[in-house]
Amino acid sequence: MSYFTIKRSLFLVPTLSMMKEYKKIDKFMLLLEKSGVAKILKNVNNFDEKCKGPNGYNPYNLFAAIVYCFATSKASLRDIEDRCTYDIRVLYIMEGNVPAFNTIGNYINEYILPYQYEIFTLINKQIIKKLRLDISNVYNDGTKIEANANKYKFVWKPKKFHQNLDKKIKEFIINIGYTIDGKEYIKSSQFYNILIDYVIKNNIDINNIPSGRGCRRTEEQRNYKNAHQYLIKLIEYEEKEEICGPNRECKKIWFFLMLVES
Repeated sequence: MSYFTIKRSLFLVPTLSMMKEYKKIDKFMLLLEKSGVAKILKNVNNFDEKCKGPNGYNPYNLFAAIVYCFATSKASLRDIEDRCTYDIRVLYIMEGNVPAFNTIGNYINEYILPYQYEIFTLINKQIIKKLRLDISNVYNDGTKIEANANKYKFVWKPKKFHQNLDKKIKEFIINIGYTIDGKEYIKSSQFYNILIDYVIKNNIDINNIPSGRGCRRTEEQRNYKNAHQYLIKLIEYEEKEEICGPNRECKKIWFFLMLVES
């Protein structure tokens, strides 16, 4: 039985450019069909009085429209509703039905979010199979590869930043009257313990430190605010270095994700 189908019940002008778009959408719908994601959507209640046009909506086509909208733009619920009304490509997918934005939101919350990992896995498996992708090596450290990737899109190991931060923290520790031994990086747990001791000794109420432009803080309060920012950055750098591992600079791993063949 076919679930992701388009009956072409609407009269849409078959211009040459639109026929190319229809073919892409047909491939997209076929990919969803073969992914097996339809079995997750079998229990959808597809009747809704707020759905403009014929009462009710096709739950499979609505799923396809939501995925298509999120894949092609930064869509909000109202944007998806508008595209169901005015975008011929989404009109083609929805066959003229226009669910209200709150209907779309309820659909996402009830039928997509609870099964998001299963849906993601099924669709990815079908993409990998369809495009014959080699996924023997995959990034596991948050690196994002894009068509127009540059050095700011790559997750770098924060070696230099960590060195600079460590120097600032050690100078700060000495300035507030503490001592620290060793040439190794100071750990976030060590710095946290020093900061807590400093707060206790100077009786700093960390929940009532003045904030905002023009406010007056004591020297101890200013020291705490600066140290707190250092601590947050230190935890971030330690986490990135742990994820990247010792040989991060030598890795060359790629993962490509495409919805349909162009």
